[in-house]
Amino acid sequence: MIRSLDSSSIKPKVSIILASGSESRKLMLEEAGIVFDVIISPTDEDLLKNKITSLPYSEQVVHLAKAKAEPVSKQNPDSIVIGGDQMCALDNTLLHKPGSKDKAIESLKLLANQKHFQHSGVCIYKNNECLWEYSETVELKMHDLTEKEIINYVDIENPINAAGAYKFESLGCNLFSYVNGSSHTVRGMPLLPLLNALRDLKIIDLE
Repeated sequence: MIRSLDSSSIKPKVSIILASGSESRKLMLEEAGIVFDVIISPTDEDLLKNKITSLPYSEQVVHLAKAKAEPVSKQNPDSIVIGGDQMCALDNTLLHKPGSKDKAIESLKLLANQKHFQHSGVCIYKNNECLWEYSETVELKMHDLTEKEIINYVDIENPINAAGAYKFESLGCNLFSYVNGSSHTVRGMPLLPLLNALRDLKIIDLE
């Protein structure tokens, strides 16, 4: 996918590749006006996750982001490659993408009236070298939702591919009593730190 140039686009000085199939990360970069391609990384995330379970979640997401970016960077050494990853954690339990409406309902029942955390990691690679890496954690608390509210939400948004079983960028934001941190991070990528890093690396500017 290549974003077409228009009056609101920021053309980078070096081609940018997002090494992720996440629609949310893609949308955030598009909203920021960044011109980029998408190449989905071949990394086996499940295999890597089993090797890094002893690390804090804030470090695991960086490891996974880098593991996604590295093989894409090897194949595209002249491009800037962005990798990203996200984990939703309730205490010591990870809530993965539910994959079905029934599992989404189960996840939201667990989160109702509970505090949990969204951990998001991001990195920038060029020529198989990591130029920058970063992680951010957001604390959230969900309303004490009724079963009917949960079922209605899942029926409307079908959040089966969202970590935590909610789409914060749309109706999912109504599920929360408070959010302590960036909405971009909840959506899966610390966008402002990433944009600042791209600017500091002289990859993008507004000139």
